[in-house]
Amino acid sequence: MNMIIFPPTIDWSWMRQRPQQLAKQLAKRGYTVFYCNQSTQKKPVEEMMPRLYIVHHFSKWVREEYPRLKQTYGNVVGLWCTWPKLTPYIKKMKPDWVIYDCVDEMERWQRYEPEMVKRSNAIICTSQPLFERLRKDYPFKRIEIVRNGYDPDLSLHLEHASSILPRDLPKNNRPLVGYVGAWAPWIDEELVRRLLREKIDLVVIGTEFGLNYCSYGKSNMHFLGHKTHEQLANYLPFFHVCIIPFQKNKLTAAVNPVKAYEYLAAGKPVVSTNLPECRQMYPYVEIGHSHDEFVSKVLHYIHHAGDASDRIRYALQHTWDHRGEQIEAIIKEFTHFKR
Repeated sequence: MNMIIFPPTIDWSWMRQRPQQLAKQLAKRGYTVFYCNQSTQKKPVEEMMPRLYIVHHFSKWVREEYPRLKQTYGNVVGLWCTWPKLTPYIKKMKPDWVIYDCVDEMERWQRYEPEMVKRSNAIICTSQPLFERLRKDYPFKRIEIVRNGYDPDLSLHLEHASSILPRDLPKNNRPLVGYVGAWAPWIDEELVRRLLREKIDLVVIGTEFGLNYCSYGKSNMHFLGHKTHEQLANYLPFFHVCIIPFQKNKLTAAVNPVKAYEYLAAGKPVVSTNLPECRQMYPYVEIGHSHDEFVSKVLHYIHHAGDASDRIRYALQHTWDHRGEQIEAIIKEFTHFKR
């Protein structure tokens, strides 16, 4: 039995992101996966699906259950680390292999990265800019790009028969421009203000994350707060255009936005600021190189949506299942002789 452990970073139930998606993919491929939460519950371990377990009391589990599991079954143990500060767990758990999954370009984390890289069998990253930086910094390390993807279980690509407008969406017949994701410091607030001058309603679905909700004195700004991924299919069909209004900086230049795949799966026109990973999605994602061009493209696609089927097809060619195939091939490179 091969175990893969995701040490604590983000809890399983806090916004479905890359770590949860990859944990599911590995479990589907026959690995026994333990996804570790930072929070605690009465039930120490919870089975989410066959071979995928959520650990709610990580320190107790590592102390009491992990040694028994490893010894009893003679497991090959892998650690999937999405944060460079997780190196102490490598020292403590002594796994057979480690993958460092570099998902962001956070400067405050980079001082921890050399030690993580030293202890990793391979580095996986989410974008071309990350790949280029890592290849420069660690030229002798195995590095691969495995981008984010779309989860077909969300059913965003399916035609939804319901035409019932959710109660918290605006009902004033203006076109709806949608943003789904964290309302965070990398949002280009000046661009948002510029867009709000148009005759549209801007709808934001997501949590505050280091940036407070602000209507900017406009009645056409609507914050709906957090919705589960399962709820998105009730909202995205009513958006005319979906946007990625990020600032251009070192952090966002390295981002491969999950939301782009989800928007496209719903067949929606997508307009982004000039981000490298969104440029490589052209023509499925349109780029606004300036604030005026961004707004102009949003207004254009409100009235000329184009072919939704091409966008849906693109999303279905870039699912988490495809990403799962990529990471399994990488893992097998350094575990096949231990099976």
